[in-house]
Order: sequence, then C-alpha cells, then structure tokens
Amino acid sequence: MNVQLGKGSDRNNRRYAPGCFVASAAAAAVLAATPALAATQAGSAIANTATLTATTDGGAPQSLRSNTVTLTTAEILDVAIAADRATAETRGGETAAVGFVVTNTGNGQEDYTVVFGSGSSGVAVDRLVIDSDGDGVYTAATDRPLAPGTAVSLAPGQKTRIFVLLDGAQVGAAATITATATARTGSGAPGTVYPAAGDAGGDAVVGATSATASATTQLGPTAGVPMLAKSQSVLSPDGGARAVPGAIVTYRLLASFPTATRGVVIDDAIPAGTTYVAGSLKLDTVSLSDASDGDAGSASASAIRVALGDVPAAASRDIQFSVKIQ
Repeated sequence: MNVQLGKGSDRNNRRYAPGCFVASAAAAAVLAATPALAATQAGSAIANTATLTATTDGGAPQSLRSNTVTLTTAEILDVAIAADRATAETRGGETAAVGFVVTNTGNGQEDYTVVFGSGSSGVAVDRLVIDSDGDGVYTAATDRPLAPGTAVSLAPGQKTRIFVLLDGAQVGAAATITATATARTGSGAPGTVYPAAGDAGGDAVVGATSATASATTQLGPTAGVPMLAKSQSVLSPDGGARAVPGAIVTYRLLASFPTATRGVVIDDAIPAGTTYVAGSLKLDTVSLSDASDGDAGSASASAIRVALGDVPAAASRDIQFSVKIQ
C-alpha cells in the first residue's frame, strides 16, 4: 500500500527536471557538511552588496555600492523513519496498531511516499491512520484515517506518526511489516540535483540519507495466550446473503492454544433479535446436543456453552452454531 505524505499545491503542480549528479568537489563538500537539519530554510534568498569608500583627488570622500548578487538556498532532501517498537505481539480477533514515525530531516517543505510491505509473510494492511493527537497510542475515536494518496505537508524537522492497522488473526510466526519513506521530489545518490525543484524555485539536492529510509517491526502472535476469532455468514430465504428477517446467520468460533491450557470453557450469548436454531451447535464439525448431558456443549434460547476441558499445546478447536433473524 502506498501513502503520499505531501506538500502544498505549488509543489504538486511543479514539473520536475530529471536528476543530475553534482560532480564538483565544492558541492560534495557542502553536502558532507550538511547537518541532519539544515539551519537555513530552503528557498531563502541570500543577497550581498559591497560598498566602496574613497577620497578623490579633489579631496571629497565618495561612496558607491556594487550591484547586488542574490542566490536561493537549495533544498536538501533527507528523511528518517523509525518504528515505535522493534517487535509487536498480536492477538487473534483484535486489531494490531503498528506505529512508524516519519521525520523531515531536510530544510524544506517535502512530500513523502510511504510504502508498507510484509515481504513474504503475506500480512495484509487493513487501513492506515495518522496519530492526530500525537500521544503515540492508536485511538479510533480521535486518530484520523489516512487514505492512500492523501497529502500531508511536513515542514523541516516536523514528524508524523502513521499507524498501520492489521488483523491480528492474519499474523503468523516470523511475520514482519516494513515502512519505507522516500522524498517525492527525488531520491538517489547523495549529491543528486533536481534543478529548480526545491522550495521557491531553488534546486533540490539529495542529502546524506539518499532521501529514503526504512524501518521494520517484527510481528508475532502473543506468546502463550489463547486466541479466539469469530466470523459469520448469512443465508437469506432467497438464497442470498442479506441480513433480512428469516435469514440464517452461522457463527464460527476458532480457538487456538499455543501452549497447554486447562479448564477451557467458551460461552456465546444469542444476539438480540435472533433465535437459536435448534441442533446447530457443532464442535470440530461434530454435532453436539443442545441439552446439558454427556457431551461438551449445551444451548438455550439465551446462550451456547462449550466446555473444552484441558487442551494440549499447539491445538485448535472449531465451534459453530446458527441463529435465525426474527
């Protein structure tokens, strides 16, 4: 998934010239001496005028000024990105929020394209949000959703946190999520110049970071803690999947146990507005009676209960039951 963290419309409408490499020793020396955050704002005009004062043969002092020479400070393209945590545990049935902080370490307003990937682990990104209140904690009520392609301007030194939201049930062992931030104006070898592509029409010059940076968080299921994930499917009277009166909703509960677990009981209340479908309770595809008798399950008009007892390590249990929408 790609997300553009961007600049104002003046930069968006700019036509960028192809990059060319600064070959002079002087330019290379300037880049080598550039700090992480340059003190002079990109696009700043640096003007200089000299004054000559002299006494002529007639004895009258005179003063004259030279022409003024002006140059525009180039924009240094640099970026840093850091993961909030090197490792993050996830839990099935819950949303995991993995944070990455992007910082504009250059000296001008800049757009950044941020690409999220999971390599070969196949973890799918659910959605993205900006840490709107800057508290470092994902809060659904306050943090702003970030659609792919949304532009957010970063001033020099400014940083923003992006939360990547993942379905914890999708995360397996040795899964990773990597975020790579790249300056939209351009990137490449330090010293590469993008003529007239910087702030105020000055040049943009790739800084020491090559204007791109990556960070990775190692993901994994919460060690030793059972997980319970729930899904549902709907069959309407006309054979469709609409939740209308008379439709049958089948719930599936998948419980997994990374370590040996004792005395496991699963309860699930029958939702309001529905009635339990008699005889629909199953454990690992085997039907259970609704009465409280010798098998593991029981069902009533208000809830189902399945007593799994002691479950060995690396085991899972699959429970299903159905209700009818009134």
